[in-house]
This record gives sequence, C-alpha cells and structure tokens, in this order.
Amino acid sequence: MSQSEMILYAVKLILGGITALSAAMLFSKTKDPAWISLIAGFVTMYASYVYDLLLTLGIVISQDIFIAGIPLTNLIFTALPSMFFILAFAIMLFRK
Repeated sequence: MSQSEMILYAVKLILGGITALSAAMLFSKTKDPAWISLIAGFVTMYASYVYDLLLTLGIVISQDIFIAGIPLTNLIFTALPSMFFILAFAIMLFRK
C-alpha cells in the first residue's frame, strides 16, 4: 500500500469515525424514523470504510457468494448506505 493510499484511508477512517460517532450520539436523542434511517446510512457507510481497509490489508479475505462477479458483502456495503439515505429522504418527502 502506497503512502497516498494510507493517507486516504486515514482521512476516511478519522472523518468517518467522527461522523459515525456524531450520528450515534444523535440516535439517542431522536425517535424520528427519517433521522434514524439517515443515521443508519452513516454508520453503515463507516462500516464499509472499515471493511474495505481490512480487505486491502489482507486481514479479511472475501470468500462470499458472488452476484454478477461481485462479492455479496461488497455489494451490500455499497448499496446499503444509499438505501438508508433514500429511505430517510422518502420518509421526509412523504411525511404529512
């Protein structure tokens, strides 16, 4: 892993960690489904960063089920945060 990649991962982990921590603190103060979905999106996005780093370092080896040549865990970690964001925005848009 090159130095520039390490710096990029460090920035992702530090800023993502701050975001996930802030989201977790907000989670305890809200009961609104839209906010909870938004928080879940940020937390799963951070989990995606950590998983990607573990894969890159070789600590975790992806031996998953493949869908269209893509490992299932990668597909889940890529799609799940966006799905939570879409759900949160849809709840906010269609709220009465």
